[in-house]
Amino acid sequence: MKKLTERIMIPLTLSLLGMTLVGCGDEDIFGLANSNEFTVTRFDSSYDNQANATAIARINETYRTGAREFKLENIINNYNSQGLNALDKIVLADGFEGRLANKDIEVNGRTIRRPIYEKNSNNQLNYEINYKTLDLTGVKANSYNAGNTLSNSNGIRTDLNNYPSVSTDASFPAGSVCYIPVTTSERSFFAFNAKNETTYQTLDDWIEAIEDRFNDNRMFSTTRLRVGSSNKQKAALVEFFESRNQPAYLYSGVEYDNDIYETDYVAKGVNNPNTNSRRGVVDCTLVNDVAANFLAAQIRESYRRN
Repeated sequence: MKKLTERIMIPLTLSLLGMTLVGCGDEDIFGLANSNEFTVTRFDSSYDNQANATAIARINETYRTGAREFKLENIINNYNSQGLNALDKIVLADGFEGRLANKDIEVNGRTIRRPIYEKNSNNQLNYEINYKTLDLTGVKANSYNAGNTLSNSNGIRTDLNNYPSVSTDASFPAGSVCYIPVTTSERSFFAFNAKNETTYQTLDDWIEAIEDRFNDNRMFSTTRLRVGSSNKQKAALVEFFESRNQPAYLYSGVEYDNDIYETDYVAKGVNNPNTNSRRGVVDCTLVNDVAANFLAAQIRESYRRN
């Protein structure tokens, strides 16, 4: 069985839990009330073959009216930037094929509107991301509790948890903010580009491999459907349900022009991730400059000590 060239794992549990936002909505604190430029920062790791060691990079993703840009800063060794995916994406929906392009973007504060244009038409689907905010001031690695089961796991998970060599006493300084994306889409759709191509010959091969993704006999559900112009393209969703301390995961794939692609999948309507740290896990790996500067310094220091 061939291996995937790229895997998309979307933890559904984080988005299915209840929503009560902590420390958000104050434009005086978090700014950007009328800004037409917005940047979210994340950290990612790869492998540096020359150093024969892990590489960690800070990645700034900036949206401004009419454009989307990435800026990469190496924190530890040299990050393999081939993993960055900044290409336009093909979009397939029920009876629809279009393109999610890095142009005609509208930015209003923390709301990013990205119209999806139908192929050979002026029609478009409405799609936007609103980045809610959560104050990270004083948050430490122990602000996240990884319980034995999902039901007793809770707290704010940040890159202090993803890079455990960082001191457990380190706490985010004042002004640190986590950004939590809330998507709103007119229709459900699959989005992909050339970097999402796999080596599978058929969608059935891809589905079979995904269904064998876990070796703990986890329960899953596979949905097959048709999308694209005249619904000629095959697509599939494979959802693994919660199991012990593992969240639910959603994998999506399509067959397009005789090739098989892993895809992003966006559901119709408003998709709210969990933002209540007492009721579940809050994913806080997208941050502002203050939090990113702190994380970069902590990661550098931890690797210097080790």
